[in-house]
Formats: sequence, C-alpha cells, structure tokens
Amino acid sequence: MSNSRVEFNNPENLPAENVTVSVRDSGVLQLIKAIDPYWVEKKDLILYERPPSGAELLLGAVDAWRSKMETYLDNLKWLLELEQNRFWSTILYHPMCMDMVISFIQEANPPYIASQDSKDVQKLYEEIRRLILVIFSRLITNKESKTQWMSKEYLADLIYDNFIFTIPVLWDLCLMYGADNSKHISHLMNAVFSIQPKYQNDVVQALIFVQEAFKYIILQVNKDYESDEPPNLPETFMGFGEIRRPSGNKPTDKVTFNVLRDLIIHMLDTAMTLRIFVEVYPKTAEIMMKSNFVLSIVQLYEYGIPQLYEKLIEVGDETSVTYTEVEGYIDLARAELIDTLKEILAVYKDAILNCEGNIASNVEAYLSVMMDALSERLLIKDYHACYQVHEDLELLKQAYPDIDTVKTDYILQAVYSDIDDPIPEVLNDNNKLLTNGNVEVVDNEPGPSRDNEIPDNVRDQSLICEVKDILPHLGDGFILKCLQHYGHNAERVINAILEDNLADSLRGLDTSLPIIPEDPVDRKYLETGIERLNVFDGDQFDIMTRDDVDLSKIHVGKKKEKYKDLKDMLNDKTEVKNRADIYSKYNLVCDEEAMYSDEYDDTYDSDGVSPAADATDDGRRPFVTPRALRTPAGPPQEESEESEEVEEETPSRSKMNFCVNPEELRARREANVQARRGRGGRPPPARNIDVIGKPKGHGQEKETLMNRDKKEKHKSSRGNHNRRQGAQWKRSQGMMPS
Repeated sequence: MSNSRVEFNNPENLPAENVTVSVRDSGVLQLIKAIDPYWVEKKDLILYERPPSGAELLLGAVDAWRSKMETYLDNLKWLLELEQNRFWSTILYHPMCMDMVISFIQEANPPYIASQDSKDVQKLYEEIRRLILVIFSRLITNKESKTQWMSKEYLADLIYDNFIFTIPVLWDLCLMYGADNSKHISHLMNAVFSIQPKYQNDVVQALIFVQEAFKYIILQVNKDYESDEPPNLPETFMGFGEIRRPSGNKPTDKVTFNVLRDLIIHMLDTAMTLRIFVEVYPKTAEIMMKSNFVLSIVQLYEYGIPQLYEKLIEVGDETSVTYTEVEGYIDLARAELIDTLKEILAVYKDAILNCEGNIASNVEAYLSVMMDALSERLLIKDYHACYQVHEDLELLKQAYPDIDTVKTDYILQAVYSDIDDPIPEVLNDNNKLLTNGNVEVVDNEPGPSRDNEIPDNVRDQSLICEVKDILPHLGDGFILKCLQHYGHNAERVINAILEDNLADSLRGLDTSLPIIPEDPVDRKYLETGIERLNVFDGDQFDIMTRDDVDLSKIHVGKKKEKYKDLKDMLNDKTEVKNRADIYSKYNLVCDEEAMYSDEYDDTYDSDGVSPAADATDDGRRPFVTPRALRTPAGPPQEESEESEEVEEETPSRSKMNFCVNPEELRARREANVQARRGRGGRPPPARNIDVIGKPKGHGQEKETLMNRDKKEKHKSSRGNHNRRQGAQWKRSQGMMPS
C-alpha cells in the first residue's frame, strides 16, 4: 500500500517526536513514527540552474531553461503542500530535497548583478525566489496546527544535527533576501539563533575563516604585506579556479585577470554579506568585536584595496567592458566595507540612544571599535568622508555625559590628522572646547571677550613666535602657511613638522620663506578684476566695478536750484503742510475756518485798549492813596482825623488771609518811607545832569565830563534809536501791515 494513502492521526495532540502511527501493510501492522523515511515519496527532484546569458545564450537555450525551471517550481510547490510530518521526513530523508533547496541560494544572481532582460525569465525567477524563502521560513516553524507541531528543543536538534541551517546557508539567505526583505530575514535569523544557541560558536568560526580569506586576498596582490603566518585555510578550500595556495608569506605566481576578477567578486560577496548580516542580526557586532574582526577589515582596506586597483591596471584592458565592470566591483566592495563598519558602530549607538542594556558598556564598546578602525589610515579617512565622526561623538556626549573625553579627543585628533584638515570646533560639554585633542576650559561667566578682540595680525605673530621658540630655523612665511592649513593651531604645526607628517601642499614650500606683505593693488585687483590706480576706485559712482550706481545723484552742468531766491524759499509752505497732520494729533493745528468768525469783535484785543474791569468784580480791598503822597490841605489834626477815618474804612483782614499780598506789602513799605520823609526827612539832593558846561576855552568841571561820557554810552536807549523796537511793537498790535 502506498504511504500517500495513509492518514496521519494525532488525536491526543502530541508533539511530532512523540507520535507513532499504526499502519497496516499487506496485513502486517506496523508502528511508524511521525517523522520517518516511511513518509518520503519516491519523486525525482532537480537542482536549480541559473538562466543562460552571454556566450551561453544560444538558440533555444532560454526555452530549455524555462521548461526545466517550471519543473523545479512544481517540485517546490509539491514540497510546501505536504503535511508537517511528511514535509520534515522529505527534508531529512530524501537524498535530493535539501540540495534542491540550497542550489537556488548558491546559484542565484547576487543583488549587484542586473536582472534578466526577458520578462518571462524574470517572472519565473521571482516566483522561485519567493517559494525558496517560504520553505526556509517553514523550516523554523515548530507549530503549524494543533495536531501538526513539534517542540522547539526537538526542532533545534533537527536543524543543527542535520545541517539544515548552517552559517553559509544563513549568509547566503542574507545576501539573497536581505536587500529587499530585511525585516523577514531579521525575524528568521533571530528565530534560528534563539532556537539553537550553538550557532553563536559557528559564527565565531566562520568569522575566523573570513579573516583568513581576507589575508589570502591581500597576499595575492601585495608583495610588501608582512604577515606572521600564511592564511590558515582548510584543505578543502580550493580557492578560485587558478589560484594556488601560497606556501609562504610572499606570493610567487602571477595573478591573471580572471583570477583577479574572482578575488574581487569573492571580496564583494563577503563584504556585502557581512554588512547585511550585522544589519539583520545586530548581536553579530559583539561577536566581531571579540574576534577583532574590525582589524581584518582595516587591513584589507589598507593593504588590499589600493593594490587591487593597481593589479587591475596591470593585467586588465582598460578599454574592455569587463574591466569597467570589475573596477565597479572594487568600488562597491569599498562601500560595503565602510558600511559594515558603520553597521557595527550603529549597533552600539542605537543601544545607547534607546537606553538598552548597560549604557556605559555600550559606550566603551563603541569607542573600542572606533579605536580599532584608527589602526590604519585609509578606512577611517573614507568613513569620515561618508559619515562625520565628530557628529556621532557629539550625539553620544549628549546621551551619555560621562563619556571618556580623553578617548573622544584622541579619536578626533587621529581622524583629522589623517585627513589633513583642521579640527572643527566641537563642544565636548558646556565648558570644554576641543582644540587639537586638548581640552581647553572656557569661562562662561560674563566678561570681556578675548579671542574676538585680538586682531588677526597680532594673533598670527603670536603663534609664529610660539612655533619659532621650538623651531627657530623656520621662516615666518612658512610657519604662517602651516598655521593657516592647520587652523591656526601651533601645537599641530609643531607636531606635524617634528613627525615629518606635513600635508602634501606644504612639503614643497621653502622652509625659510619670509612673510611677504600684501599689496593693496593686488587685493583690489582680486576683488574687482580691474587693475587701476585711482583714489575713486570702488566708490559709489565707480561704474567699472558697480552695476547699481544711483543716477539720481549724477547731473551734467550746473545743477538747477529748487528756489530762485530767498523769498521763493520762504513762500514754499510744502513742508509745513506735510507736517500739519503730525501736529493735528496733538491739537496744535486748527483750521482757519474754525478760528475765524465774522461775529467776533476784536476791537479790544490790543494791549492797553481793552476796557477796565468792573470794580465790583474785584474781590480785593480797594486801593487807598497813602497819606504821605497826599497834598496837605489842612492842619495836622485834620489830617490825623482823616487818616483815622480811612483806617476805619479799611476792612479787617480775615483769619483765612494768613498770606499777605506782596503788592500790598510793597505799597506799605513805600508809604512808610514817604511818610518818614514828609515828617522832616531830608529829600535826596537833585542830581546834576548838565552836559553843556562852561564855554569853550574856560575849562570844564569833572562832573560835566562824566555826564557827557554817560550820555554817549546810553544814547542808543533813547531818542530815535528805539524806532525798530517801536515798529515791532506796533506790528504785533496789528497797527502796521506785515
């Protein structure tokens, strides 16, 4: 009886490793395990073949390949349609099943090779590619239904002991599917390593093999590479076609173009595979760090990549298409090696930023990987050109303020010394500024600026003196050129000169070069491109260097004035009208219509013409002529009586009028003085104002001469000398037209 007719029963829902099925064949009852060769069907399976291309593209070759691969596709579909116990029985006990599955990932085109031109071929290829991924995904699935399942421990032993999954298989899956199915491959890798931890040790051994392969590639193209021992490759390693295993450190055979092409493709495959493997399974970074794998990448990049370019030029034909293709493979391999280092660093950087695990240990691991990358020059130089090192370090500093600043300063100094560029101002923290790897404390307290106030020439002269204290034989001009190249850092200049590590642009300069002052004519020529000697060069009207000359300021001939004369200027009320709106906001300007009224009587507007105020309206005491100023008209007794009467008429002051009117007070004092004079006081003698004097020739008195002199001095205040003042007063009173 055919086993395909036997139905698998698991009523107790036991795992597959504990299930046995009773099978009656020709009257004989047998107990068959769920996973057993009994369940394997006799079916012919074929291997995958890559589609024909180039010289293989003969008439009918594509049709033959399509017919064969359709059969291969049917075999894959048949395998996936099997129940779990039959599927695993076929995988384990069919002699061609796993070879059929693995043949695709070994023969399929890697991502860096273009797809097929034929749409039918590409469609069939993509369908096969999809089913292969489904098969490998099913191989790590332990439970498909309630009756079809197995324990994870049993599955781990199956895939490891029977070599279902190996590190080469996992790496091939990364290369084939990691570019466009990274999430699915990441899930597959995590499942494999979590189910069977033994694969961790296999990864270590695989990385050691890759390190030896990298050394092997270097020895094939670099005769000057010093290695302690030849690459320790296994005897089963047949190399790449014509490559022979080196017997010692130095290669003896000449590398041909085909051999070189195989070396480059192998390097590209390995670099791309490792980059994707670290990306989809980040725990690989820790394994690489423990095995010093970064040093192998650095060595290959330093001593292998440049020699591969040189060897390609030596053995290749630069006019051929294959030469250009192989050269592109080297460029792509360089990019993959740089990205591999980036992915290793990204594992620790993401863990730090996401606060996963021990942050301090992750920071230390990041710095350790970066220190390994600094062991040679080329890799870190190209890495820094793609990904700025100081930006990552500043980001880590913000996430972890306790980072070791000594290591970060050393890393930045090493990076920028390799690329011969000045170190940018990178803040390590709020109070520290990195300059040439040295930490300089900056005072954040308010105070006068120091660097900004120092002129450039003074600063340059100070730095030149600092360098000449150590190297007095150098010229000032040479030192200035070095300072300009190294960001005006005297320590870097001294270090580069003493270590004979100057940049290429400085090596050809004369070390005794003096400082040549800059010619202002040359500076003007560089700014404008016009060589002229004129004091007006570059001014606002220089049409030779400016395109925005204000033509409104330029006129030909005598400029026409706005006003003909002073009267015309005074009659121009334009500015007054323009400012009327400003003063109107403060009620300082009124319309003439509002000011003028025909019914207004201005008869008494002039001073001294207005009628006297009504005496009844004055609330003050009426004015009384003092007795001393009155003409005596009777005997003293009457005058006394009259004075008493006047005093009686004077109203008494109110208690509220405690402050005497100053006018009244002055009037009283004047009245008292006059009264005393009237009672017998001698009046002052009359002043002599005679200016005529005696006739001429009889002499003049001294007083007459003094009067003449006084009259001469004060004559302008009297007579006809105040006509202007009088006319001005009349005009103000409206008596004269203006």
